[in-house]
Amino acid sequence: MDLSKQYNNFAKKFSEIHDQGDNSNRDNRKTFYGNIDFIKPGVKLLDIACGDGLDLEHYKSLGAEIFGLDSSEEMIALAKKRLPDAVIKIGSFKKIPFESGGFDVVLSKYAIQTSSDMGPVFSEIYRVLKPGGIMMYLVTHPFRQYFEKRDETADYFEQKIVDTHILNNSILVKEPTHTLNDYLNDFLFKNFDLQFYKEYWDAAAEKIGGKKYPGYFIIKAVKRY
Repeated sequence: MDLSKQYNNFAKKFSEIHDQGDNSNRDNRKTFYGNIDFIKPGVKLLDIACGDGLDLEHYKSLGAEIFGLDSSEEMIALAKKRLPDAVIKIGSFKKIPFESGGFDVVLSKYAIQTSSDMGPVFSEIYRVLKPGGIMMYLVTHPFRQYFEKRDETADYFEQKIVDTHILNNSILVKEPTHTLNDYLNDFLFKNFDLQFYKEYWDAAAEKIGGKKYPGYFIIKAVKRY
């Protein structure tokens, strides 16, 4: 199943509501923005899965030289309408269409978990970052994906495609499940210095079984020289 294009089906609706109201992405966006004090004027920044460009617009306001990547043609069209002068390309997280060692910062929010294998994604982020460059990403927490298997006998370690209801159950996306080991893997520890790992509750995500569990986590890491 090709999950990379699914946002084409609801790009306009997503763009209209993902930053509106209490049950939107406003809380996790605020949390993410609260950890990007390393973005300074002149920093060359790539946003992986930039969507409609709302985050890129914020990074630009901080003085970053912005570049975007997304696999959805419809999302890219919205981003280019918002930021007509920005370089925004269509492409895969597993084969980033930018030169090696070109970026000071690579960011991503709620995106790379749609890849079944994190290895090629991390390898490509490593490739396009300069030595000493910063990678920071936010992804769906594996605990949340475990509950989204909706099976009392579910195997945490078995990868499955699950239905993820987002933005107050207004949009359904499909994602492959992951374990924490997928993200905290050997490649990360061999090639990056981990700065922080933090887990968060997500008020905009579906609550399954009345449980309270982390909806997402954020990792920040620095590419080694």
